[in-house]
Amino acid sequence: MKQVLGFRQFSMRGLTKAQAEWKLVCAALNLRRMANMMAA
Repeated sequence: MKQVLGFRQFSMRGLTKAQAEWKLVCAALNLRRMANMMAA
């Protein structure tokens, strides 16, 4: 995640907000992977 998206630290405070931010990062990574698969 660090190398692919440049995600190094959470910008939100609190466990629930950090979990939500992590889900967004995972979703972004999955969308990027899907786009790469469709292009190939």
